[in-house]
Amino acid sequence: MDEIKLLLPTSWKPNREEFLAALGVNSGGLGEQFFGAVYDALFVTSIEAKEEFKKYYSVEYSNLAEYMEIRYGYLLSEEDLETSHLYMVARLPQIVDDAYEDNKLKTVLKCIDKLEEAQNENQN
Repeated sequence: MDEIKLLLPTSWKPNREEFLAALGVNSGGLGEQFFGAVYDALFVTSIEAKEEFKKYYSVEYSNLAEYMEIRYGYLLSEEDLETSHLYMVARLPQIVDDAYEDNKLKTVLKCIDKLEEAQNENQN
């Protein structure tokens, strides 16, 4: 992966139906086409950094934070390191790409935060 457009730390276990429902998107419509592509970019075609590190780089780097800093130039916070997943997204659909005005990236990230909070409440 050459460039990371978005680094997404989360402990939410990705679920396409929950994601679309939380955004208020009905199945079978245009919204599902747009936001289904967003889900795929964030959780399907992205690289999960923690898995990648364990599988390929844990011998070369002493820890995940060092790996992310040296290989990608990202300084991870303690909060980032404590999440279950760390998705590296190389391509963002236009609807959530911050290079475009009126993108929905903040809305999508807030939605993921709410899904994570709900998941945590259900586990307690």
